[in-house]
Amino acid sequence: MEQEHSPNFTTEQSALPEDMKGGEPVLKLFAFTQAFAANAADVLRRREEGQTMAEYGVVLAVITLAVIAAISLLSENVRNAIENVAGILPG
Repeated sequence: MEQEHSPNFTTEQSALPEDMKGGEPVLKLFAFTQAFAANAADVLRRREEGQTMAEYGVVLAVITLAVIAAISLLSENVRNAIENVAGILPG
């Protein structure tokens, strides 16, 4: 009669040489990668350069609107001044 062998995982795992287990370096690499990613995410969260760029964008938009409003309000006066100068110049 053939004896049935049921694996005893604790016995068979401990019977493997240390260099063949291989789980520890992978686990260390995973832990290092996770810590590095968490640190990088924390650094990116603390950066304020994105906020500064947004502020520059708002200032640029306000200046652009002010220039357009000034040109719109002064366009008639500028046109009249150019026509007066053109009328004075000999043709």
